[in-house]
Order: sequence, then structure tokens, then C-alpha cells
Amino acid sequence: MDLPVTYEGIVNYMNSLEFSGMKLGIERIREALQLFGNPEKRLKIIHITGTNGKGSVAAMTSKILEEAGYKVGMFTSPHLVDVRERIKIDGQDITKEDFREAFLEAKSKLLELTFFELMTLMAVLHFVKKKVDYAIFEVGLGGRYDATNFGASLVSVITKISLDHTDILGKTIAEIASDKSGIITQGQTVVTTEENKEALEAIKEEARGKKAKLIIAKRSDYPLSLKGHFQKENAGIAAEVARSLGIGEEMIRKGLLHAKWPGRFEYLEKNILLDCAHNPDAIIALRKDVETLKYDKLVIVFAVSRNKDYNQMLRLLPKHHKLIFTQTSVTRRLQIDDIPEGVECVKIREPVKALEYAKSIAGEKDLILVCGSIFLVGDLKKALSPSKAI
Repeated sequence: MDLPVTYEGIVNYMNSLEFSGMKLGIERIREALQLFGNPEKRLKIIHITGTNGKGSVAAMTSKILEEAGYKVGMFTSPHLVDVRERIKIDGQDITKEDFREAFLEAKSKLLELTFFELMTLMAVLHFVKKKVDYAIFEVGLGGRYDATNFGASLVSVITKISLDHTDILGKTIAEIASDKSGIITQGQTVVTTEENKEALEAIKEEARGKKAKLIIAKRSDYPLSLKGHFQKENAGIAAEVARSLGIGEEMIRKGLLHAKWPGRFEYLEKNILLDCAHNPDAIIALRKDVETLKYDKLVIVFAVSRNKDYNQMLRLLPKHHKLIFTQTSVTRRLQIDDIPEGVECVKIREPVKALEYAKSIAGEKDLILVCGSIFLVGDLKKALSPSKAI
């Protein structure tokens, strides 16, 4: 088929690639980069993996480096509203024209790549073209065999690890940690905050084998713009990454104070709280923060992907007055018809209608919590801010 040349056509083409699925492995992306003369070698890379907190750490690290006067590229996934959110420079989404140019350059070699591999290649080409000082890459899944594991990084980052994607990454914390530790670069620095003994031992083993310097970060006490107690742990990681690059404390403080990352403990309206918590560990962290808030009754709007441990997630939700089960727009969603028996809930298929119902039954002093899926948060933000999406 002929390649699209308009921005809208390119987005539609890439959406069709996303529906075709994922393929783990680094051979294709490395072959692709080789065809372009290995442009990744011109980037100073900070590579981030983990189960929860990757995006927040990326955003905090980026903002700290920006405050220090550096030009910073950031590649993250998934996006909430607009695919261009995945590729940023100094916190700004890639423009439609730059997105178009990056796509056409990446496809000029007529390579057969997955959606994520193509996006990764586009990010590399864009960051090199714009001459960023640092490039932050968040893994899509795992680490060792993720498309972002295409080359050497100055700093490798491993956020907290828990059981998620066990069908792909391993059935135990140790197996998952081993996979994620695969991003560690020979002779460079790795930063983690991991307290789980099994996970930390796997990280240490990989670091020893690659003669990498291991830094174990502590929670940061600096003021944060991002809400939630768990963000202090993420901030501690970002601070240590910055210190390893020679950034001073004043810039670290400023960066943490001004960092933004939407959809994480974010208020949509005065009593509507959005959070992308999408696995049991994240739900536990969310519950701790919700329980510190003042409200009369809690109404939860919940959706989940079918490959998640949703039974455990449901058991871990904060005590609530009403649970409204809905479903997201992605193909791997859990259909409301497949909700486990015995779950007491209201079933509303459309997320916007589910939120409208929640608002209709919630009083002024009640709290509406939207959680369970990054894609649910994205669907609602897209529906309520349609001008931002395509």
C-alpha cells in the first residue's frame, strides 16, 4: 500500500499498526537504526523501566534537566489523548509537521516495524535532528527485549517492581526484575529504589555482571507538584539520576516542584479524581492516598484490561459507596459482560455515560474516583477535551 503523506493519514496508518499487536525483541529496531547510520549513538540516553512510576520519573527527570538549562527529549507510552504526547522536547508534544517528517523519514527505508518500534525509531530520529542534550526513553514492556533497549544509556533506571504482565515477563518478582534489569548498560550507572529483596538481588546481579554503578535512591522530601505519597519515591529516583549527571540541588528542587504528568492523581473537577492505577500494586498506593482525603461517600468508576489481575484489583479498591464498571476503547479491555460473578456494581458500557451517572448520584461532598486503566483515563480526557485529540 502507498504510504500516507498527511498527518491525519499517518495517524490512521499507525493506529492500524497498533491493532496488529506487539512483538518483543530488539533485533528489528537495531537493524533499522543501523540502516540510518546508528543515530542513537549521538544521543545521551536515560533509560527507564519498572512496573509503576516510569512516566512520572521520566517527567520529573526531564523537568530537572530543563531547569538546569538542557534541551531534553522524552519518549513515553502509552498516550492519554493524542499520539504526539509520546514524543516530547522540553515538555512540549512533537508538532504535527515534525511528527509527519519523522514518520516519512522512518518509513523511507521501507521497513516492516510494529507500531511501538516505529514510534521508537521516530523518536530517535527526531531527537537527533533537534539536537537534544539528553534523551529519556521509557520502556514499553519489560526491558531486556523491549524496542527501547537499542543501545547504550548513560543512566539506567528501575522503578518499583511488582507482579504485572506475568504471562510475558515471568511469574515471580525475581524473573520480572531480571528481565527489567536487562536495560543496564556496561560500565554505566543504574538507579533504583527497589526494596523487595528478590528484585534487588536480581538488579545487583545484573549490575555486577556489567560492572555498573548501583545507586539505591531514597524518598525525596522536596516539595512536589505531582500529588500522591508514592511520588516521593519517584522523586527520589529522579533526583539521584540528576545528581549522577552533575545537576545541583537547586535545579533538582525546582524541577520536582514544576514537573507535570497528567492522569496521575489529577482532579478533573473539584470532586472528580483521575488516576492511571492499573495493577494491584498501583491500586494499593492509590488507596493509601484516597483514604487521606476528606469526603462523605466514594463513588468509583472502574475499567480494566483483561490481562490484568482485576480480581485482586477489585479486592484492593478503597471502601466505596458505589462501584460503576465500564470499559475502555482498546481491544484488550475487559468487557462489562465478563465481569466476575459476585461483584456488586452498576454496569455502564460507555465511559462518559458511566461518569455522568457517577456525577448524578454523587453529592457535593462526595468523591468520584476514576481508576483501573490508563486507557479509561485517556478515553475520558479525550471525550471531555475533543479539540486536543485526533
